[in-house]
Amino acid sequence: MNAPQTAWTLQDLKSALEQSASFSDGEITCTVSPDQPDVLEVQLHSAGEITLYMNVGETQILTSTVLWPRDAQDDPAAFEAMMLRNHKKLLPLCALSIDDVDGREYYELFGAMSVRSTLDSVETELRTIANSALELAADVGPKAAA
Repeated sequence: MNAPQTAWTLQDLKSALEQSASFSDGEITCTVSPDQPDVLEVQLHSAGEITLYMNVGETQILTSTVLWPRDAQDDPAAFEAMMLRNHKKLLPLCALSIDDVDGREYYELFGAMSVRSTLDSVETELRTIANSALELAADVGPKAAA
């Protein structure tokens, strides 16, 4: 399943990740979201129990993780200006957004890739977003998130 292929489905991607030799036993848990059956929740136990959310669309796979509430950031405007100026070097393969979660704004890290990406590329995306989220929280996140 590493060669370029037909488009992934959510179930095929779940199975491939669970069976991947790239992850050690117990390193990853994949669950189809009970609230959103088109979302795969991927928990990386080796990355601080971080949960990534994957959605397989017609042309792309979107992967994201929720960081922290915008109002928890010491100076949201200064943080956002700094991120716009330094995004390329701080967040490889990722983008930062502000999204509403249950009526509260949160920073969210996300990446998108082709629905025909190899399994190796999908695994790299997962690890990159997880590592970037942890580093971002430690380096510039609110004191409570560090």
